[in-house]
Amino acid sequence: MAAQANIVINDGQVAPVAHTFIARGASEKLAIYRETASGIPIGWPTVTVSLSEQSGSGGKTIVDWRIALPIQEVISGSDGGYTPVPKVAYTVWGTGQFNLPNRCTLQNRKDILAYTKNFLALAVMTAAVQDLERPF
Repeated sequence: MAAQANIVINDGQVAPVAHTFIARGASEKLAIYRETASGIPIGWPTVTVSLSEQSGSGGKTIVDWRIALPIQEVISGSDGGYTPVPKVAYTVWGTGQFNLPNRCTLQNRKDILAYTKNFLALAVMTAAVQDLERPF
């Protein structure tokens, strides 16, 4: 098992900013990372990675990941000197899963990871996620 350490991920700004996600703990199957820079826990972006081994029919390992970006409600002023409690307006998230049969080779796992990273970087995915355009 790999040791849990902080991870750094760049955002999507014109001049990308690196965000450090702090290792917040791991169980046997789940690792949690949070970017705590805002100081308000309800709005902390979170990355989770889980790994579960399944037996039967040759067995397999399932790797699930999720990135959640909570967007806080915008406070527009105050109410007689009272500042409202922060709350999440909505959460933007991305998720993925790798299904790795026990028969697959190291090269098979390298290939599916590379295909996934490269696919997410393609213009078709940028247009779909960023610009909400369907492929045609």
